[in-house]
Amino acid sequence: MAKLTRMERLAAALAVEAGESQSSVAKRYGVTPHVVRWNVKVYREQGEAGFQAKKASYTVAQKLEVLDAMHSQNLSGEEAGVKFGIAGPATVRVWEHRYMENGIEGLKPKKKGRRPRVPKPKAPLTPYEQLLAENEYLRAENEYLKKLNALVAEREAREKHNGAIE
Repeated sequence: MAKLTRMERLAAALAVEAGESQSSVAKRYGVTPHVVRWNVKVYREQGEAGFQAKKASYTVAQKLEVLDAMHSQNLSGEEAGVKFGIAGPATVRVWEHRYMENGIEGLKPKKKGRRPRVPKPKAPLTPYEQLLAENEYLRAENEYLKKLNALVAEREAREKHNGAIE
């Protein structure tokens, strides 16, 4: 399935308005006839302005307004989307489904992305465990200092050897 640009959506709607069949237009653009039918409805309701960039997010009040109009005027989700200029035929149906399940809370925007990872709290160490941890730390520090001394002695020996050769 191809995604149509605004100009292609307008051209598809104009082709159907000019008398071409929806299925032939759909084949030409590589989409389903349903997509062409949606674009024709948008064109008939809003004209060329219906193919301009749409608003990406809606407030809870705007969503409620669309749903109220949909129920009071007996509109389908698709018809309400066309009437109010909402991009995509399924958007209003999703709002309706969320509203029926969760009420107003279902229409509120949700945070996106992963939840932050919360590290598990560590249990406090017993005095014996604290002593073991300190002992391990001191051993590591001791090993580090031994290696450092060995490296310094090696470098001094190398410098002394290089100084004697010159």
